[in-house]
Amino acid sequence: MNEENIEQPKKVEEEVKAQKKEPKVQKIEPSKTLVDALNRFQELNISALKSTDNTFFKSTYADLTSVIDAVNQGAKYGLCFTQQVQYKNMVLDKQMVDNLKDGTTKTTSGQVVTRDIWVNTTIYHTIDDKTIECCVPVLINNAEKDNPQKMGSAITYAKRYGLQALFGLGQDDDANEATGNKGVKNG
Repeated sequence: MNEENIEQPKKVEEEVKAQKKEPKVQKIEPSKTLVDALNRFQELNISALKSTDNTFFKSTYADLTSVIDAVNQGAKYGLCFTQQVQYKNMVLDKQMVDNLKDGTTKTTSGQVVTRDIWVNTTIYHTIDDKTIECCVPVLINNAEKDNPQKMGSAITYAKRYGLQALFGLGQDDDANEATGNKGVKNG
């Protein structure tokens, strides 16, 4: 075998490699405004994956992690978000009327301190200074505000719904109890 025959297969290999075109990576032109970036994100028609089972209602829903995974796809357009749990103590004037055994009433006045809790979700853009935000109340009974499990669950709901609302993600109805549809499968 001569040297010319050995070099020829190498040339053919190099030519084949040169002819094979690398797949072009499509570059995304950065959005210059928050509204443009959000519009481009929404054109993707992204949904959060419903992968968590709700055995009580016999349904599945998109948990907070799935919603965050979905909205993080907006990062390629310069979108990002923050979520803050906020509260404010409020002093309410309260008047109580007691019915006494003799048929009369006794009125007492006083003040009650209650805590209003909400999640503030804000969308930012890496170039634009504008923001979009919403506040979702943390719905929990006053008696359960000292229960960390109940509080954490209510905060998670508020975070999930805030993100879904701002980014325009479809919401599944996993709050059947709130609508009176116990045991009805949705989704």
